[in-house]
Amino acid sequence: MHRKISKLLVVGAHGDDETLGAGGTIARLADEGVTISLCILTNDDGSRSANGAGVVNRTAAIELAAKTLGIERVRIHEFGDNRLDTVSHLELNRTVENEVRDFEPDTILTTSMCDLSTDHALVSRAARVAGRPGKGSVQEVRTFEIRSATDVGEASGLPVTFRPNCWQRLEETHIERKVEALRAYGKELEPWPHPRSERGVRALAEYRGSQISTELAEAFEIVRVVY
Repeated sequence: MHRKISKLLVVGAHGDDETLGAGGTIARLADEGVTISLCILTNDDGSRSANGAGVVNRTAAIELAAKTLGIERVRIHEFGDNRLDTVSHLELNRTVENEVRDFEPDTILTTSMCDLSTDHALVSRAARVAGRPGKGSVQEVRTFEIRSATDVGEASGLPVTFRPNCWQRLEETHIERKVEALRAYGKELEPWPHPRSERGVRALAEYRGSQISTELAEAFEIVRVVY
C-alpha cells in the first residue's frame, strides 16, 4: 500500500545528518512536489575542537545543502554539538513539537535510536514524541541510517538495531545531488575508504538498491504509519 507524502519534516541533530541519511530521498520528493522543511538542533562543530577553540558555525553550510536538495524551509536551532545530553528532554521535545505545530507535516524523517551518537538518539526520541498519535498532523515517522553512526552503534552492541523495512528507489541524479549537498559541509566529506566519502555514499546506495533489485536506493525503518 502506498501513502502519498505531501509535507515532510526532516529532523536532525547536526547539519549533514539529513544529507547522509536521506539526501537522495529528499531530492526525489522535492522533485515530485513535496513541501519539505528541515529542522537541525545544533549549528556548530564544537565537539571537533579542543576546548571549543576554532568552533565553526554551520548555518551557511546547512542552508546551502538544503538548497541543493530542494528543501524549501530551514530552521536551525542553537544547541551545542554533542551537548544535547545537557539539555532537558522537555526542552528538546518542545522544540521539535513546535516545529510540528508550525509546519504541520504528515511525515517525519529523523535519525535512528540505534546510532552510537547520543545526539542522534536524543533527537530521534524527540521526533517520535512530537509525532506521536493525537499530537497533530503526523501520519508517518521513519528513521534513516547514517554511516559511521548507525552501523557503528550496531557493532558496539547497543540494545536497538536499525532494521530497514522501507526502501526508496533513486535515480542517478538524486545521488549526484546528495553528493553535491555533502560537499557543502567541506571536511565532513572524507576520502575513500571512509564510509562518508563520495564512493562510500554510492556504495551504500548500490547495496540498498540491490536489496530490492534496483540500481540505487535509500533504506528506512518505519516507526509508525497510518494509512
